Amino acid sequence: MIALATADVALAGTMVVRSTGPSAASYPVGKSLAADARLTLKPGDMITVLDASGTHVLKGPGQVAVAGSGAATGSGFTALLANAGARQSRTGATRSAIGGGPARSPNVWYVDASRGGAQCLADASLTAIWRPDNATEGSATLTREGDGKSAVVDFRAGQSVRAWPVDELPVAEGARFKIALAGMTEPVTVQFSMVSPANADLDGVAAALLAKGCSNQMDVLVEGSKQESGSALGTN
Repeated sequence: MIALATADVALAGTMVVRSTGPSAASYPVGKSLAADARLTLKPGDMITVLDASGTHVLKGPGQVAVAGSGAATGSGFTALLANAGARQSRTGATRSAIGGGPARSPNVWYVDASRGGAQCLADASLTAIWRPDNATEGSATLTREGDGKSAVVDFRAGQSVRAWPVDELPVAEGARFKIALAGMTEPVTVQFSMVSPANADLDGVAAALLAKGCSNQMDVLVEGSKQESGSALGTN
């Protein structure tokens, strides 16, 4: 098991995690950058990089320093990466640091019951499912594609995270499930991928998620690290 819950969060390098604008091809997602680099950006460029201080948005035009403001620390940041299943959750959701934004999962490894797509897991036995709205009671019906076997996960009012029923519906590489969340008009489909991050740090987790196309979880990682360390805009 990846012991993310107790790891010291640190980052050895700098990685591009979002890239839009005319220079996007020069700075693709996943590209490593030197910590002391300065990017020459054009009008409309917006490059988000992940480093030891979290995520930072670099905007053009002009030359913009890549370096952040120091190491990211704190219990909130550690909780974002902790691979502890449903046992660690104390809060239901957090908001984007910029403009509030929609509720998002407080943990990278939770299965978001409202969003489909690729879902990375480092430990199948710790799979947990999260719902955005914890104000009322509700349920999520999980149905395995192929044989149609299903199980229901009940949420009490104020509860946002429950353990995935791994005994009834085990998860493994390539397994696909439909999730029908009470109150939503259409179910979503998730496909699981097992990952082994090279380390328990931000760069190791981010690289593992990017390699498998787990974009929903990358959104959680990017937005969560903005909230912990703040968003730093580059200066010309």
